[in-house]
Amino acid sequence: MIRIRQLEAFRAIMITGGVTSAAGMLNISQPAVSRLITNLEQTLGFPVFQRRKGRLHPTPEAEFLFAEVERVFANLDHISQISHDILHQKTGHLRIACLPGFATSLLPRVVADFLTDRPDVTVSIQTRSSARVREWIAAQQYDVGIADEFEGHSAVEQESIIVRSVCVMAKGHRLSAREVIEPIDLEDEPMITNDRDHSFNHAVERKFEEAGVKLERRVEVRQFATACLLANRGVGASIVSAIDAAEYIDQGLVAIPFEPQVPFNLDLLYPVYHPRPLLLREFINQFKQALEPFVC
Repeated sequence: MIRIRQLEAFRAIMITGGVTSAAGMLNISQPAVSRLITNLEQTLGFPVFQRRKGRLHPTPEAEFLFAEVERVFANLDHISQISHDILHQKTGHLRIACLPGFATSLLPRVVADFLTDRPDVTVSIQTRSSARVREWIAAQQYDVGIADEFEGHSAVEQESIIVRSVCVMAKGHRLSAREVIEPIDLEDEPMITNDRDHSFNHAVERKFEEAGVKLERRVEVRQFATACLLANRGVGASIVSAIDAAEYIDQGLVAIPFEPQVPFNLDLLYPVYHPRPLLLREFINQFKQALEPFVC
């Protein structure tokens, strides 16, 4: 079997023109280079050099072989570069499944920042409900899923992040100057609420019940982003994830801490049978850093 070291010796002689120069190029002794060439010729079954007047001259077979050897080393260099890029998260493809709200809030900013110095990295983002995201991750179709209300699955690994909630309203609202909003402050206030069947909505309802305040439900929505847009148009107040509220502050939306806290559980889901590449780990680290201002 031909060994890579034999090809290195052969290539070095072809490039430098002699054993002495080849030895210097490879940082080995001249006898070592000669042995490697002898072994290569024995393996090949034909000579690659002829010695005339104290100099080595490549045979026609060697000239043909050299072109192929150069292609081999070019591929090795390419593999080495790819390995370097993989190690430093400069190449690869990420497949992300997430809630629709995240696709229009924090996630695009994180992805854009992540790709800034990674021109050879590509990303696929697919948005669906949490139930569908969980199905995709369980089927090992995506590298990471961003969902909520995860109930467990043997093919899915879960990482939960607890996000703060805030009360949002339009600028100039009667409560917009408050430092903290409590259920009693929202008595008789038209509320934009989350989907009735969602656990976050149930948690908000419990806080109002414990305070003895009736929750005046005016509009029911599926996404926090919709609630923020409606609140900013003066439809009412809403209790939402601090992540979503932050996207609309520049548009005039007012976000005030809500007490007692109603945490929003964000789940990062990973396929159990699909190893996490270095690129994904680095992306997740950057994503978590972006979440830090919003976690409890």
